[in-house]
Amino acid sequence: MGRKLDRGTRLERYENWSSLPVFGFALLFLVGLIEVVTTNGDTASGRWMIGIAWVAFVIDLAIRWLLAEDRRRFPRQHWFEIVAIAIPFFRVGMVFYVFVRLARRRGRMAQRIQVYAAYLTVLVVVFGALLVLAAERDYPGSNIHTYGEAVWWAVVTVATVGYGDFVPVSPEGRGIAVVMLFNGVALISVVTASIAARFVADPDAGERAVTLDDLDERLVRIEAALAALTAAGGSDPDSPPPSGAGPSA
Repeated sequence: MGRKLDRGTRLERYENWSSLPVFGFALLFLVGLIEVVTTNGDTASGRWMIGIAWVAFVIDLAIRWLLAEDRRRFPRQHWFEIVAIAIPFFRVGMVFYVFVRLARRRGRMAQRIQVYAAYLTVLVVVFGALLVLAAERDYPGSNIHTYGEAVWWAVVTVATVGYGDFVPVSPEGRGIAVVMLFNGVALISVVTASIAARFVADPDAGERAVTLDDLDERLVRIEAALAALTAAGGSDPDSPPPSGAGPSA
């Protein structure tokens, strides 16, 4: 029993220590992928970066499997990692998974949601630009031919600005644009909610966020207090004074 507990503790220690280095390898994989796509695969450095990151993912998965408390259940609990490492098509998903593993060990849930939204938006811009470039580069009538142009279009689209200087014309590119627009709307919602939460509550002081129901109850109490004051004074404070009344000498 003590041995299992020790192995579980070692696994948690390793995951806490390795989350940041593995995230660095995920960024290396992302840079290599960008280079491979933008050069149509005509680059050795990009393939080397992807290969190094893949080896790091395999080693990390093997170490965590060995340190797992229940090795038989480990494949079922981490099936996505195994699939992403084994099948190149799903390997991009490791970039998302590694970040979630890094962020879930830091900060409160509200802060993590904000970080998730910001990071996922960056990934949507990066991958959206890659996909649009692949779809538009050789499509007739397209004006998106470089990765820089694709990134500019992706940023403008996510920000829901839509200057119209670069526009996808292929069916694939327009489908990607729809997905990115939804992501932009979701990001704006998260940012707006985060700003509003700062005004209605102080999480460092342990305050609970004020809801609309709370505000409605406060208004009802204020109206009741005003009605009680009016009844105690015997007159309506909003009514004009009697015509014969004047200021006392």
